[in-house]
Amino acid sequence: MQTEPSKALFAVFGMLITSKDNPKIAEAAKLADKKYRRAANKYLVEGVRLVRDAIRYGADIESVFVREDSPCAEDFPQAAIVSRKTFAKLSDTVNSQGVCAVVRRKEQPLLGPAGNCLVLDGLQNPGNVGTLIRTAAACGFSDVYAADCVDLYSPKVIRSAMSAHFCIKLHEASAQEIFGLLDGVTVVAADMAGSDLFETSISSPAALVVGNEGNGLSDFVRQRVNATVALPMANEFESLNAAVAGSVIMYRIFTQNK
Repeated sequence: MQTEPSKALFAVFGMLITSKDNPKIAEAAKLADKKYRRAANKYLVEGVRLVRDAIRYGADIESVFVREDSPCAEDFPQAAIVSRKTFAKLSDTVNSQGVCAVVRRKEQPLLGPAGNCLVLDGLQNPGNVGTLIRTAAACGFSDVYAADCVDLYSPKVIRSAMSAHFCIKLHEASAQEIFGLLDGVTVVAADMAGSDLFETSISSPAALVVGNEGNGLSDFVRQRVNATVALPMANEFESLNAAVAGSVIMYRIFTQNK
């Protein structure tokens, strides 16, 4: 049975938004499109944890929307209350928690890394990219550079990264531009034919390069790395998922240089 939204909420938050043509709703809905996200320099985050973390980490939040029947409405006093049907226009998830926010992208100048960094070379799976971004943040990496990858601000990448977007610098550029920033950085790539990771010393600052899920490293990148490393495996396995392998290597770099 659907519960009625509390009348007290409308007294606190103001009028209920019921129209899908409301200007704020219409603009937020457009952020589902990659081209519009880039043109507007904004993106949409959905879910209680993501919106709370966006606030906690000081993200540049333009607006917050809460579905009329969300039990979390009172946790977001700055939010606009939205009807169920109208909120569905904003939601990208099957079982939505009824909370989302429009966030302005921080302007990040394309500069060399301030510490260890991650370079994504042609990755196309949003789950892999989000997981790698989150691991980079957890390992204290300063920057993530992406060349020819899935959009770093797509809803699936944002969900997989689980708030890492708010605490690490993200850059999208060509491989040529990225490698032009890596002077003085040890560039190591994940590759099945590489040296045993656990017998290799990697000095900081280091850049870990993870290649495309199916094709591996691009020719341009392969010719410019200082070393390649691989994970030893049992049971005659040849490789692991890109996100898993990249995450293990990042933790190895992190622990070696603490």
